[in-house]
Amino acid sequence: MKKEPGSSYQVIYGIHPVRETLLSGSLQTLRVFIGTKHPNPTLQSILDLAHRNRVPVTFSSREEMDRMTGGGNHQHIVGIVQEFPYADLGEVLGSIKPETQKKLFLILDGIQDPQNLGALIRTASGAGVHAVILPKDRAAGITPSVIKASAGATAHLPVVRVVNVANTIDRLKQEGIWVYGAESSGGNPLYDLDLTTDLAIVIGSEGKGIRPLVEKKCDALFTIPMVGPISSFNASVSGGMILYEVMRQRHQAERKLKP
Repeated sequence: MKKEPGSSYQVIYGIHPVRETLLSGSLQTLRVFIGTKHPNPTLQSILDLAHRNRVPVTFSSREEMDRMTGGGNHQHIVGIVQEFPYADLGEVLGSIKPETQKKLFLILDGIQDPQNLGALIRTASGAGVHAVILPKDRAAGITPSVIKASAGATAHLPVVRVVNVANTIDRLKQEGIWVYGAESSGGNPLYDLDLTTDLAIVIGSEGKGIRPLVEKKCDALFTIPMVGPISSFNASVSGGMILYEVMRQRHQAERKLKP
């Protein structure tokens, strides 16, 4: 499917991304392509979803699907959807109910690997993050490969794209949100921090970490304790450890409050 100049659609592919997009309705699905005339039950369930949502379904050859996805692992299913709609930070903040929810944001300061970004979004969705915040420049955005790596989590979790991360941190602080930045060394051990407050976690780029100006804006810096000769974990692995420590502490705090 050739993209015309000025058009605003993109290709998503793979079982989880296409199914989750159809289920959530977060993106308008324009068409679904199926690469087999004998779909297995999982693929058939996606076709049934498409039919219920009145989305046209077209049979396509493997060669054509390979071309549409750039050779990605499409699993015989491709969707053509509207361009990914980034969320507005103010709207996200306004949707959180402070009486029942502690705020939790994940700020990714310059993640460039689409696989890392997709994995982090998937983990953030599972950990109860309210939104992932990305810089507009010098960082990966939401592309088909990111949607695939997120296993469809981009259909459920708001992603905010901002011009200036440092200014965004100032805005979060005005909302009473503490901002903690992940460092490879030199910070407080993660487990010594109180993660039960309204919180934003900052993770830097794969090579350089958090940029100096963003680092200065953080209320505290922390490290993940580790042993062995390797100095740091992969960004998406670090994100998983951090966010699930947040979940653990919050769950423990909730249990203590129960009679």
